[in-house]
Amino acid sequence: MNRWKTWVGVAISLAAIWWAVQGVEWREVGEALRDADYGLLAAVFVLAPIVNVGFRAIRWKILLLPAGRVPLAGCVSATAVGLMANNVLPARIGEFVRAYALGKREEVPTGTAFGSLFVERMFDGFALVGLLYLVTLVQDLPGWADTTARVALWIFLGFLAFQVWLLFRAHRFVAFAQWVSRKLFEGRFEEPIERAIVTFADGFHLLRRPLLIVVSLVLAVAQWIAIATTYWIGMAAFDLGAGWAGALFTNSIVALGVAVPSSPGFVGTYQALVVKSLEAFRIDRTAAFTFSVGFHAVNYLSVTAVGLFYFFREGLSWSELEHSEEELERELDALGWSATIREHQRLFISAEAVPRTTA
Repeated sequence: MNRWKTWVGVAISLAAIWWAVQGVEWREVGEALRDADYGLLAAVFVLAPIVNVGFRAIRWKILLLPAGRVPLAGCVSATAVGLMANNVLPARIGEFVRAYALGKREEVPTGTAFGSLFVERMFDGFALVGLLYLVTLVQDLPGWADTTARVALWIFLGFLAFQVWLLFRAHRFVAFAQWVSRKLFEGRFEEPIERAIVTFADGFHLLRRPLLIVVSLVLAVAQWIAIATTYWIGMAAFDLGAGWAGALFTNSIVALGVAVPSSPGFVGTYQALVVKSLEAFRIDRTAAFTFSVGFHAVNYLSVTAVGLFYFFREGLSWSELEHSEEELERELDALGWSATIREHQRLFISAEAVPRTTA
């Protein structure tokens, strides 16, 4: 793992937690944690692995159908280990860990597994941005919230259009990007550029199957509504009074916001995002921060415990997880990047639609 990624994440987390605690009354934090409804928090503890691991594993299995039938148990195991890795290891390597763990357990090429995760994130983005925008339509929120939803929507639509274009024109984009690299950087970035494009194209085989697209999108929306429900239960445990709209809005902002680098477990960035989200619903800063600490801790402990269970059951080691990114790169290097692009296009788009390229 790159050290600079780790330190950038730590710096962002420290800045975020510093901002989040401004104006917080610590005595009230202690009282709120003491008086919280731990029965409701216990329900969140039980539901967290179901909605975060179970739902995501089902979605992943469907995304991998064009590449073969992958047992659901393998998807559950790899997903649990990957989410656990995000909680305890730096540089947010959970996606690499998921792909590596599935590739080790099942007969699925690690590159294909990793590529499918880009598609999963695309559906996540569609669901989250859609739900976020829906809340702004039905709820009277501050201007920054409406602006955030609109900007997120346009950014996502632009990124989606680029991804679809890249799927059908990967070879042209590779050639152009490498030409730029040769002109400006003496070709130093040709291979990383090709690697990134291959990884994108690798997962987009789903687009040949409209029914799977619909099913995957419905499941993505269902998962994020289920996760928002755990937020609603958690908010009830702290008697916040933000309502269902507050839970849905906060969940969407947090899920989109934690994409930025942070420390393991999103400590700091998570608290700042929750506090800012609940500010739109006029929730006291101290109450919002208290909820962010208690709810985050319950989710962290629950998902990490399930991930550790599968980690030990699969006989994995910490060294394997830490080097999963390098393992993925070695596998794709061994395949040959240009050949891999052509093969994925042949299999997953249509042979007739893809012009021949030179290796």
